[in-house]
Amino acid sequence: MTKLAYQTPVEVQESSYPQQHVFVVLNPIAGNVNVEEVRRYLEAFLTAQNWSYEFYETVGHDDLAKVVQEKIKAGATLVIAVGGDGTLSEVVNGLIDSSIPLAVIPLGTGNVVAHELGIPLNLEEACQLLIQDHKIRHLDVMQVGHRFFISHISLGLYSLIVEEIKPEQKRRFGRMIYVWQAIRKMMGKNSWRFELQVDDLALSVRASFILVANAGSVGLYALRWGQHISPDDQHLTVCIIKSRSITDYLKLLWNMARNRHYLDQNIVYLNARQKIAIETAQPVPVRADGDIIGKSQVQIQVIPAAVRILTR
Repeated sequence: MTKLAYQTPVEVQESSYPQQHVFVVLNPIAGNVNVEEVRRYLEAFLTAQNWSYEFYETVGHDDLAKVVQEKIKAGATLVIAVGGDGTLSEVVNGLIDSSIPLAVIPLGTGNVVAHELGIPLNLEEACQLLIQDHKIRHLDVMQVGHRFFISHISLGLYSLIVEEIKPEQKRRFGRMIYVWQAIRKMMGKNSWRFELQVDDLALSVRASFILVANAGSVGLYALRWGQHISPDDQHLTVCIIKSRSITDYLKLLWNMARNRHYLDQNIVYLNARQKIAIETAQPVPVRADGDIIGKSQVQIQVIPAAVRILTR
């Protein structure tokens, strides 16, 4: 476990923001950090602002949406999610259509949303964002049944990469476990026939995977699924990836690294402002915000401007 050396904030810093009643959701197994040290730093930081606060450590099977909603009813004026994209996604479910803003302290492996919004990955800098000049962006979300997701939903090879990765592997190897697993899967000949409904457009395609992106960031270095993808543009982007060979994937990664996605003939983009349905006859996993939520089919509703998040 990574040792941290945070300088404890001991003085009240100048802030134009009013008194806050903060509810902090902390995932104690997120990332490869000393979570107790993170908690102590946050407690000292919030105390230094003269803000009241309450911590809640997740236990893996709790209904976080309900917990967050109850704390808002009890008077919370700011919710902070401390963890990875999975933790953030669960907290978002309790904030849909709420006027209460959400702050993010990223501790996960991918931290897709933090990359997307320019939220610092450094603990001290992420905390400073709370008391310095910041924006509040109204982010769109993706609704599947009664659940809401904020970054990506995928079917096919991209979902298979994650399906076999254990939490302890993510903590031990970090992002490299995704790279290794991706290489293993790309060596195969994985492709599926997908039936898609994107708003009023129906089509059938053969692809290695379909990714519905609310966020453009891949969560790996500066790679993006597309330069035009934004989480507050009132629509979702359907990325159809047709790469079949290791050479195809290397070309795709090269074009992504240079922000020249338009040069790759194996990626097709569609926009959806209302709804998306994806189905395949094969038992491939459906992955949403890092977690497997089903098999072979998914129906997605576009919910614009549903959650308020603090950003740079």
